[in-house]
Amino acid sequence: MHRSMTGTPILPFKSVAIALVFTVLLGPLGLLYASMRGGIVMLLVGLVVISSKLLFPIILLWVLCCIWAVKSVENYNQRIFKMSVTPT
Repeated sequence: MHRSMTGTPILPFKSVAIALVFTVLLGPLGLLYASMRGGIVMLLVGLVVISSKLLFPIILLWVLCCIWAVKSVENYNQRIFKMSVTPT
């Protein structure tokens, strides 16, 4: 962990590129890197979608996971940045 200017520890940033690679390769499982809650939700939704064995919903699920991962990491990094800049 790093320390902010005020001396309080801050969490490291997450990489958008790594989140996207994990999600493209692993789908909902890769989303767990970006968002624990999102990964669990999409794993449960993915079980239903993949059991349908229809190609379009599976591709749509994968794309939605990728979008969710990128947005989650961006939001996380913004929160961390605000915490490190804002004096407590």
